[in-house]
This record gives sequence, C-alpha cells and structure tokens, in this order.
Amino acid sequence: MYAVTHFSVGLMLGQAVGNSCAACALGLASHVVLDAIPHSDYSKIIHGVSDLAAVAAVYCISIRAGMGVCALIGGLAAILPDLEVAIVHLRMARDQLLCKPRLFFPSHSGLVRHGRLPLPWGVATQIATVVMVWVALRSAFM
Repeated sequence: MYAVTHFSVGLMLGQAVGNSCAACALGLASHVVLDAIPHSDYSKIIHGVSDLAAVAAVYCISIRAGMGVCALIGGLAAILPDLEVAIVHLRMARDQLLCKPRLFFPSHSGLVRHGRLPLPWGVATQIATVVMVWVALRSAFM
C-alpha cells in the first residue's frame, strides 16, 4: 500500500484509541492487515517522493484539524515498516546488488501474504479501504 494509505489508517486508529502505546501497536498491526489486502505498489522513486509529499500534506492537515499526539503516533507507526523497503530499494539502486535483500517485517518478508492488484484497481482498493475504516470508526465512536 502507499504510505499515505498506511498513514491515514494509522492516524484514524490512533485518534480512536487515544492511548500512545495502543496507537503505536495498532499502527504497526494495521500495516500487516493493509498489506494483506490486494493493492498496487509503485516501482519508481518519483512515485515514492509523491507519496511522501501526500503523507506530509495529510500530516499538516491533521495537525490543523486538531488531531492529537496519539493519532500522529498511530500514523507514524503505520508507515514505519516501509522504511526498510525504502532503504533496501535505495541501497539496491546505489550498489547494484544482484541478490535479493532480506526484509524483516512480516508482510515484507513473506511471513504474511502481500496482496497485489494492477492499476487502477489497486489504487481503488486503497481509497475504498481508507473510506471503510473512516466510516467504521466514525460509526463506532459517535
């Protein structure tokens, strides 16, 4: 999933629980769950840069909207696992490694299945996922 999808879901979960430790745990757990849902991933660095810009925009909007620290912790914890993917990708581009690097996070290492869908369906899945989480949390806490 795109980082902005992970961040948005983690943000909503963190806001919903209102506890820093629980927000961090839910953010990390949500990453595994979201990666299991079939989706599209990008393969070009420019798409990653655009994705990080989208995360920064959501972050700024959430700060202005008054989201608490727990929400931000949940969002940041949800994107943290993709840091290993970014580092490996950048190292491979620099070092031109021929062997596949080892990843550790469960949905990156193969321990948990990582769902895949081609464009545009993989992006539509991500949008639908964020909307469904928002609706579910809104109805649960209103």
